[in-house]
Amino acid sequence: MAELPGTPDSGGHSSTLYVASVEKGFRVLQAVRRAQRELGRNDVSLTEITRLSGLDKSAAQRFTNTLVHLGYLEKDAQTRRYRPGVELLELGYSYLVGSRLSEIATSRMIAAGNVYGTAVNLCVQHGPHAVYIVRIPHVNTPFRATLIGRRVPMFSAAAGIAMLARRSDAHVEETLAQSDFKPITEWTITDPKIVRARIAAARGDGYAVSDQQSLPHEISTAAPVLDSEGKAIAAVQIAVYRPNWTLDDVNAKIVPLITELARTVSGTYFPER
Repeated sequence: MAELPGTPDSGGHSSTLYVASVEKGFRVLQAVRRAQRELGRNDVSLTEITRLSGLDKSAAQRFTNTLVHLGYLEKDAQTRRYRPGVELLELGYSYLVGSRLSEIATSRMIAAGNVYGTAVNLCVQHGPHAVYIVRIPHVNTPFRATLIGRRVPMFSAAAGIAMLARRSDAHVEETLAQSDFKPITEWTITDPKIVRARIAAARGDGYAVSDQQSLPHEISTAAPVLDSEGKAIAAVQIAVYRPNWTLDDVNAKIVPLITELARTVSGTYFPER
């Protein structure tokens, strides 16, 4: 079975080409992100990095200091705590500037957002998550929902459901097997059977709607961007917010808009479709 996008090669650790020290450096960076996500902190101590990375304190200190020297971490001289460094943005920029899909989609997303004054996003799959790689925010969009790089579980995101609807059953099952079915909001659907039913419905409809599954008050509608074989490689998504929008409004206005946007992006990226 093919590996999920963003899933490490299961045989990588035993390969002679695998460099364990490189992995350890990234474990330090991932520990800083985990502190944000799990502890709600924007900076982290060396002790916390040691615990979250699984490294011993000496190794964590060496890797952390190296990353500070390279600019990927910043250290507060007074608190001696660490936070992500600006140099990390260069890595993100190199991904985005080389993404032809993002380039093609952006102007069309801006135009779609102007129709009803909505936020419009482009997502790709990375392991069991949908990751936002282009975001066109609206004035009412919550701050965290304006940032690229945010990831949400495929099972809860309209974009995730829309992408899985145009992938094989084996791919769907592998994604769900890797998913941690924890609720994000009080309305999040965490029953795998219901999630599979949502995927099946989206396969027939050509789009997916998530009502407050990832953010309170947010109604998210997404449609897949398809390659020349009809397989989803991404999804475009429009987010609107209660109480200004209802599900009836979404079905009448947003569904036609998002499906046309997805069709246009797919047709431009893959003109042979």
